Amino acid sequence: MDLDIKQSGNTCLLKLKGAFKNESVRAFDAALDSALSTGHIYLVLDLEDMPKIDSSGIGAIVNALRRSRQVGGDVKLVNPSDFAIKTFKLVGIWNLFGVFPSEAEAVAACA
Repeated sequence: MDLDIKQSGNTCLLKLKGAFKNESVRAFDAALDSALSTGHIYLVLDLEDMPKIDSSGIGAIVNALRRSRQVGGDVKLVNPSDFAIKTFKLVGIWNLFGVFPSEAEAVAACA
């Protein structure tokens, strides 16, 4: 998985490209640590180019939500792939996230 990171204000946009599997969790967690430690308490996860996710990837995203909320932030999802939608619904976490069709709308919801 590749991870594109953009930070602005108190928001960090993470664009996940490729399968989010066990091997990718360390890089995602490092990006999360960096974002939160520099005051980017709102995370916007662009999941459009994430065709697959395994249980460790799901755990990392739920952990990101928990940690973000602990510091007064939140996690928003942008344009999730069909696979992500089905998987999040199947494991019962879909309703935990605000879901937006565009990056701009998700960022605006973080204000």
